[in-house]
Amino acid sequence: MSPDYQSPDTALRVNVRQRIEYGRLPGVRPRQIAAAYGSGHICVVCDQPISNSQVEYRVEDSQTGRRLPFHSECHSVWQTECIEARRRISRV
Repeated sequence: MSPDYQSPDTALRVNVRQRIEYGRLPGVRPRQIAAAYGSGHICVVCDQPISNSQVEYRVEDSQTGRRLPFHSECHSVWQTECIEARRRISRV
């Protein structure tokens, strides 16, 4: 394995961290999460459509009011990174 190799999971985490840092994703988990079959919306993490054979998680950004669609895996990574961001802030 080359030293530059990043697993898809690592690349996804880096992407989520950057989107939180630049304000494209909220850094705080919402109180409510909706889930349904995919609607074809573009995932806010990986920029890929969420097909009707996949689960689509939807959250509302409390600051902008935007509805944010996520693939299941992308949503899980985002939630984890929100927790990690809080930990980093609390250590400072």
